[in-house]
Amino acid sequence: MLNRKVVLIMTVALAALLAFGSMAFAESRIILKPKVDSFAYFVDTSPSMAQTYGSTGTPKIIAGINALKKLNNVVPELGYDSALYGMPELTTYSPKSVFNRSAMAKGIASVPSDLPFFQATPMGSGFEELDGVLKTWNGKFAVILVSDGLSNSGRNPAVAVSQMAKKYGDRFCLHIISVADTPEGKATLKRLASLTPCGVYVEATALSNNAVLEKFAQDVFYTQEEELIVEIVEEAVIPAVVPVQEKIVFRNFNFGFDKYQITDEMVPALTEAAAILDEFPNLKVMVGGHTDSTGPEAYNQGLSERRAKSVADWLAANGVAPKRLQVKGYGESNPKYDNKTKEGRKLNRRVEIDVEE
Repeated sequence: MLNRKVVLIMTVALAALLAFGSMAFAESRIILKPKVDSFAYFVDTSPSMAQTYGSTGTPKIIAGINALKKLNNVVPELGYDSALYGMPELTTYSPKSVFNRSAMAKGIASVPSDLPFFQATPMGSGFEELDGVLKTWNGKFAVILVSDGLSNSGRNPAVAVSQMAKKYGDRFCLHIISVADTPEGKATLKRLASLTPCGVYVEATALSNNAVLEKFAQDVFYTQEEELIVEIVEEAVIPAVVPVQEKIVFRNFNFGFDKYQITDEMVPALTEAAAILDEFPNLKVMVGGHTDSTGPEAYNQGLSERRAKSVADWLAANGVAPKRLQVKGYGESNPKYDNKTKEGRKLNRRVEIDVEE
């Protein structure tokens, strides 16, 4: 009975904050915006890519294709154009069109893994041929090169890329997925990535780490921005007695992208909660943080943890013994409302306090 009594008292205290009139609610959501207007995957299919990739026992071309598949699976469909080409002789495996993850996966699957052993590797010429295609592209574009960095004939690839960087300026970004296993190859690829101001270099094996994979995808393809929405809502009068609830839910306290600090609007309700917990010193609670489904899952998990910790830290700083507070982040895994609607997403951005004892 004690637990239900405390929950009722806390529920009434929180509900009293929303008692009368119209109120302004500010909510924020994370939206993804493309960094580029178009991009091209550019896969090195020269003979050296048939060699074994370091100690993996896997040919470099297979390791590179597998890394590209992982990347393609996390690229959001934001309306940019995309294409897939091979080098050193320019080959089209997926023609330029609006990016569709499934269609691009078919193109990646068509890249050959059975490569010739006796053929020159003119990487510089490969970039020159690619430039003949890119010169017709408008806006900002990125090239994601999958290669071991070895070139044994023709023009120096750094010279070819330097000229492209000079021609296109900040419209052009060259990013590298490296399967290089020689000092020469790694140095070449790192040099190529540095020739455009936005270039990013990553080892193919590192993309097996989800955090690295998601960061690389964000560095190359999109930005995350917070969009603030303000609504004026007419509030109904709250009755003097409200039904007993099993959970206390803190709703819509302006928790946004990477903004998990306690706001002034939360303080009255938190003060009431701290006072009640002080009145019942044996009561323990679970502080659980949640998000909506917008944005990467890994980011949402961390955000939910920060939200929960922010509430728990406030309570601890205001007289509640830390040992009485358990903190857990649920990320986007436990929605109570429909994430397809604006109202549902707003209600899913929440911190819940569950009475444990």
